[in-house]
Amino acid sequence: MTDTPIQPPATRLERIKSFIGDLARPFAIIATSFAASWATIVIAYRVENGNDGAIFIGGVFAGVGALYIGKAWEVAKTGKQTAEVEIAKAKTEAG
Repeated sequence: MTDTPIQPPATRLERIKSFIGDLARPFAIIATSFAASWATIVIAYRVENGNDGAIFIGGVFAGVGALYIGKAWEVAKTGKQTAEVEIAKAKTEAG
């Protein structure tokens, strides 16, 4: 027997909140990437001075890059924490 309490099934509201939460960040990253690509096209047509356009595009791509780097860092950190938990569980069960 384990001492883990039995979890009641998730309510419909909890499942909806979880679903929206799972979609929010990927949707934000995809939407930002699309906006950056659209801005690249619009700026290419509308700027008169190439330096201004280059500075703007550099800023846009730096922002999008920061989103992807942040997501990669989060995935790596979460994976490491999950591995540490599994190692601790294995040591507890073996010892």
